[in-house]
Amino acid sequence: MSRRKFLETLGHSYLLYAFRFTPGAGTPTIHQDPSRDDTQDFECMSISPDIDFRDWIVFDENNNVTIFTGRTELGQGLKTVLTAIVTQGLEIPMERLTVMMGDTDLCPDDGPTTGSCATREVGWGFWLACMEIRNDMILRAARLSGLSAEEFEFRKGGISHKKNPGMIIKPTELSSGDVVLMTVNPHDVSPQGKEYTDLGLYNVNAKEIVTGTLKYVGDIKLPGMLYADWLTPPYYPQATSLVSADLEEARAIPGIKTVDVRRGRVVAISSRYQDVIKALNAAKTKWSRPKRPKELRVEEEIRERANLVEIKEQNGDVDMGLSNSFKTVSETYITHYTTWAQIETDTALAKSENSGNEVTVWASCQYPHKVKNLIARYLNISESSIHVVGMPVGGGFGGKIVSPVSQEAADLSRMVGAPVKLMYSRKNQYQLRGSYKMACVIDLTTGVATDGRILARKVDIYQDKGNGSTGTYAIPNVLTRLYQSRWPFARAISRGTSFVQTCFATESHVDMVAAAIGFDPFVFRRNNVRFPAFINLIDTCAEMIGYESNLPYPDEGIGTAICNHGGKQLGAVSAEVAVDRSTGNIKVKKICGAFDIGTVINRNTATVGIRGAIIWGLGYALSEKVKLDGHGCYTEYFSEYRIPRFSDIPPIEIVFLDNYNPGSPRGCGEMPMIPTIGAIANAVYKAIGVRFYSTPITPDRVREALQRT
Repeated sequence: MSRRKFLETLGHSYLLYAFRFTPGAGTPTIHQDPSRDDTQDFECMSISPDIDFRDWIVFDENNNVTIFTGRTELGQGLKTVLTAIVTQGLEIPMERLTVMMGDTDLCPDDGPTTGSCATREVGWGFWLACMEIRNDMILRAARLSGLSAEEFEFRKGGISHKKNPGMIIKPTELSSGDVVLMTVNPHDVSPQGKEYTDLGLYNVNAKEIVTGTLKYVGDIKLPGMLYADWLTPPYYPQATSLVSADLEEARAIPGIKTVDVRRGRVVAISSRYQDVIKALNAAKTKWSRPKRPKELRVEEEIRERANLVEIKEQNGDVDMGLSNSFKTVSETYITHYTTWAQIETDTALAKSENSGNEVTVWASCQYPHKVKNLIARYLNISESSIHVVGMPVGGGFGGKIVSPVSQEAADLSRMVGAPVKLMYSRKNQYQLRGSYKMACVIDLTTGVATDGRILARKVDIYQDKGNGSTGTYAIPNVLTRLYQSRWPFARAISRGTSFVQTCFATESHVDMVAAAIGFDPFVFRRNNVRFPAFINLIDTCAEMIGYESNLPYPDEGIGTAICNHGGKQLGAVSAEVAVDRSTGNIKVKKICGAFDIGTVINRNTATVGIRGAIIWGLGYALSEKVKLDGHGCYTEYFSEYRIPRFSDIPPIEIVFLDNYNPGSPRGCGEMPMIPTIGAIANAVYKAIGVRFYSTPITPDRVREALQRT
């Protein structure tokens, strides 16, 4: 939809404020790796060039307000955050606000919904825009009346004269049919206007979620709609190709619309999803064998194939610092392959019209405008012919940024001339996507003085960008090198991005170095942190977990870890565990977290998000793992990829502090999972005296380690 056509839909009585962020801020963009021909191999960057006006606030003649953003609701409570911000900023009740999200015909392109950027950038951008709007309307009232601006005030979504506060002038009475352009800096920590206050708004979708009336893509039904899914190849899709396909038996199944080879893969389409699965099971196919050994030697292959790609950090003279150290500790840490565990698998519904030249797609995705662009490229048609409706997402975590399923559904709908809902099976979610959070090898050497100061650190990181190794501790001599190698599967953009693996290694290593010189790990961290705000976080966690007062029973322990997430969010997590030596089971008894994330827009949504991130960290540390070898993935169900159950989740206590660079919100969506892994690993060591240098720490590995001691 063109902007002119959009404005026509508003009628003649409206006042529209369009605002953009200052250049280089506010909108992460998606960049494709030019070395790969793979629509899934994208990376989210945090800096973008200046683009057109990104978000809109519209007032109508009835004094109702509609806001438009291209971001989507991922279950993280973004709609609640935007509702809390705009209703307070414009002093209007919730029933007068409409939030439009993710519709490419109606909403501007303001980037992907990733990490914490939606609240940190877009949410705070709306707050700053509301402050600008208040001032603009006061000036408009002054110009219209010929009076001084000081005689007016903003009240209840409009303007009133201070001597007659009960008389509200509506925005459309100040100006009608106007579009006002403004620029805001989402990093402004001291905007002109009222101070934001968290009013404790509960999730605005709560009733719909609990009653099951919130509509996801899987809930939509169109007349004549068909279902589709792909045959799962036996190997990594990036490492194989279809050699032959006998589809006669599959096509003979009653109810099947078609079983065919489409773009090198076998697809089945039917009016019933169960028939789709029957047809795919009946297909007889042969695939090319990957040109590599079936055995996957993770550490050996990572080292053999690696090339130095970047010196991440280099300060001082690391060799001199290590040689001058009282004690040095060197270890290697290895993390494992994981993947997204969204409850909602990749799903899209596409409807083609006008002989396939116009397509509407209802997408479970994190970036509708990018999906629109990719569909146009995939189908070789104009972007103006494509309409993407971003629906509520049943879990994204980076895995639905580009949503290849949307491109595939659009293609299949054009092929059969009917609406097609493409729903990945759980098996295809693991195997056909073929994308995994990389296993990493981290070589760490740390040198420390007799007084407990870290003098030097050398880090070689394989398969990760190493962000979790920087910005936390004040170390005068540092060398961090990054190595990369290619694999037969794709790298997943997943929650915590490049912090998770290296933070596990560095925080495990900090405990080891502290023990080597006889320092308490809490005290050792306090003495070496880069920012004083960390000290309060560490002390708060120690008090919450009962570190000094709690005398653990045998085989119980307390561990901690800290994290600086992108120079914006600071966090500390402490965990208390009990280990059963006979079974190897690790029971996490309690987790406490203290977080410094600036202004908390909504404590309810922030707390829920942090709890979810901590639970993910619990799963990463103890149970989640994809079964891979050199040829393929063999995980099919949640029973094989064990995310934490309710019975695994301990009491979780959360505290918010605001000592480090207070002001605007800095987000919290990814950060809490990152230190949780190291905290649990350190607690296990305290409990049984065994250090685990790789993840996950499963019962089998615990039993084996105890048998060796």
